[in-house]
Amino acid sequence: MTDRLKKYWFFLLIALIGLNYAGFHFLWESVGISDALEHVESETVIRKLKQKDFFYTLFADAVLILDFSIVLLLLFIGGRKIIQIIIKK
Repeated sequence: MTDRLKKYWFFLLIALIGLNYAGFHFLWESVGISDALEHVESETVIRKLKQKDFFYTLFADAVLILDFSIVLLLLFIGGRKIIQIIIKK
């Protein structure tokens, strides 16, 4: 099991980098949509842009939550290792 995890950590890291890239791309697109909303007059176009902005913001927020949870997990694992080293001494 651990051999398999060691084998696929690289692919998980690449997937995480891809998710982060997509999240920040969508965040950048969301800023452009917000700027376009100021100049649009049609109600249907405004509704479509607001829906697109909502989904882009939702995806970017999900990526940020995933990033923060991974950081907290790594801090937890590192803290456990440090405590185990201190107790052994």
